[in-house]
Amino acid sequence: MRDDVLHWLEGRPTGKRPSKESLNHPGILSLVSGRDPFTETPGAFLRAYEALGIDIINMIPQENAPPQVEPGKVVWKHGGRVQESYLGVYNTTSRVTFPFSTVEEFWNADVASLRYDDLDLPGAQYLMPCTPAAIDCKDSLAGRVGVYYYQLYTTLFMWAVEALGWEVFMLAAATEPERFDKHFLRPMFEKTKRFVTMLSKLDTPWVWCHDDIAMATGPIFGPDWYDAYIFPRYRELWKIPHAHGKKVFFVADGKLDWALEPLRESGCDGIMFESPATCLEAVTDIWGDALFVGGIDAHVLTGGDPEGVRCHVTDVCRKACDYRGFALCCSGGLVGNMPLRNVEAYFDARAEYGYTRADWRTCAR
Repeated sequence: MRDDVLHWLEGRPTGKRPSKESLNHPGILSLVSGRDPFTETPGAFLRAYEALGIDIINMIPQENAPPQVEPGKVVWKHGGRVQESYLGVYNTTSRVTFPFSTVEEFWNADVASLRYDDLDLPGAQYLMPCTPAAIDCKDSLAGRVGVYYYQLYTTLFMWAVEALGWEVFMLAAATEPERFDKHFLRPMFEKTKRFVTMLSKLDTPWVWCHDDIAMATGPIFGPDWYDAYIFPRYRELWKIPHAHGKKVFFVADGKLDWALEPLRESGCDGIMFESPATCLEAVTDIWGDALFVGGIDAHVLTGGDPEGVRCHVTDVCRKACDYRGFALCCSGGLVGNMPLRNVEAYFDARAEYGYTRADWRTCAR
């Protein structure tokens, strides 16, 4: 519930334990809401959030979902530069071609003209548009069910990933880091500051910034590169929301163990670790007295069985539930290829620890 999230942010007792899920599983949406998630998408999502106890919310559909891509198939869009494939109620997209085929083309380009709205971002159906009116509307629609957050997808590092692609980005940044900083990171940071300033002025309690600064095995560049070009800018960036009395959440995929201390030192208030590659014990060691969101390995729900799911949730909750700032979340979201029986087992286990009401199957019908 909304009040529980606000109390959680302030370190006050909550009636239920807050949690966040990216809910994209048509089976569980239909089961719990009693509505068709494709023809009654907005209502199905909001009813499901309330019944399932999901109160940190970043998907609030305002119209019905677009047609599904058949599982196993790929649809090419935007002249072949983006591929779309099945993920659940909403499809997933990934960009496969980028504007610069060589580093030299990149050096000669006017990258300062790049626009956030022109990026082919994953989850664009709920990330866009990044405007005060759209964000205020979605937070209003969340009502008493929870608190909406807009996730700024390209904080700094991800500008390069999404605008340039990995090959050009890594070659340019690794071989001529100072030139890359001047040519690309500095102008992108100025764009991000404007977005963060806008987000900080909204009537919401927080600002969420996403940057996948690591791979599943660890950092892409050496620590000195991040110390020079990334973490100092985070410190500068978080001062903007703090000046407006807002909490800052940092969101990232990959193995973040190496970055947990620098991120905490940068001044952000909370972290959402979206990959099981990040050790939960490492998070609790450094973020245990702060706010942290995550814990559940999506692979267990995808490839395991109901008993394995229950055991996994039990293990995570025993390690993290006593930390007042912990909010439960399945990394990567609840998606359509997860067996429904496993997703049901997940919410049954959540109910045992106070994240979901016991009558979640029927309370919304």
